[in-house]
Amino acid sequence: PAPRFLPFVQPDKNSVRGSLIVDVKFRPNEADLRRVDVKFDSCRLVVPKSPVDVTFPLGPIGPTGWLRTGFIDDTMRITRGHKGSVFILQRPPQGKSNV
Repeated sequence: PAPRFLPFVQPDKNSVRGSLIVDVKFRPNEADLRRVDVKFDSCRLVVPKSPVDVTFPLGPIGPTGWLRTGFIDDTMRITRGHKGSVFILQRPPQGKSNV
C-alpha cells in the first residue's frame, strides 16, 4: 500500500491544521505499461493537538480507478487520473521529505 498525505488548512483566524492520509494499493496495468490500476483501502483523518485521529476503512469494494503517466523525469511526473484529473508531482530535494 502507498499512503498519500494530504495536508489541509481552514483559512481563517481560528485555523485548524490536519492531514488526510489515503491508503492506496496499486498494480501495473498489463495492457498499458504507463498506467497503474488503483484501489483506495482507507482514509485516516488526523488533527494534531486534538483527540481527532480516525481511520475510515473503505472495505473490500473500496473505490477503484487508474493513473496514467504522461511525462516523467528525475524531478517531476505528470499523471492523469481516470476521471480526468491531472497530478503534477515534484520530487523533494535529496535528503528532504514532506512526510
